[in-house]
Amino acid sequence: MILVMIRNIVFLVLGIIIGVRLTDLVGYLKLNDLRASEKAALLTYPVATEEHLAIWLRREVRILCLVLTMPSAHRTKAARVNRTWGARCNKLIFMSTKTDPHLNILKINISESRSNLYAKVRTGMSYVHKHHLNDYDWFVKADDDTYIVMENLRLFLYPYDPESSVYFGCRFKSSYSQGYMSGGGGYVLSRDALRRLNLFALNSTTTCKLNGDSEDLQIGHCLQDVGVIAGDTRDFQGHHRFLPISPWDLIPSIG
Repeated sequence: MILVMIRNIVFLVLGIIIGVRLTDLVGYLKLNDLRASEKAALLTYPVATEEHLAIWLRREVRILCLVLTMPSAHRTKAARVNRTWGARCNKLIFMSTKTDPHLNILKINISESRSNLYAKVRTGMSYVHKHHLNDYDWFVKADDDTYIVMENLRLFLYPYDPESSVYFGCRFKSSYSQGYMSGGGGYVLSRDALRRLNLFALNSTTTCKLNGDSEDLQIGHCLQDVGVIAGDTRDFQGHHRFLPISPWDLIPSIG
């Protein structure tokens, strides 16, 4: 009798695991399929100029940007982000350890050090999940020396469903099968990816431990553990859209 009960429990657990993984597989297969009606709307929308298209996409693809910075960079790097590409986010929040009257800062009570970047990002992700999850479709994490062409990002994200469990960036290899996205090049989470990260990963002492490892590596591992897929951001020619290097490194040397 006991053996029969154990067998039934084992079959039940296996059934649940297989069901969850099949759900993730179906989500993965759908990632590269454009939403036909929305693609048609984009192609037929009477846009007179690229500026009109950018305005329209800003309404259709709502992006919250979380930017890592520090007090010593408030008046330099952070200020430049605030004046340039950050102004084209639907909402811009800086993560720092001190407030600043000129910046929209989420103050995080932690000492400034590279080993604490992961803790800062965890706090930022938790904050936007609690206060802004349903207000935006996609959630960008970037550094204060990152530059993002927001119009191009929205155009790339438009065909994807923010309720898909996916995130995008420049993928690096690691011991995990799908690797992780470079933090320096910036990465973007869907609404469901942010939801899963907070509900199932950040609250777990086994899946997503708080430690001093690099922020991008740890977030990538946490996301994979809760079924979030690392999406492919390359264009039809195989060129990368997210680049974790300086623009100067892309310019061929002369002479």
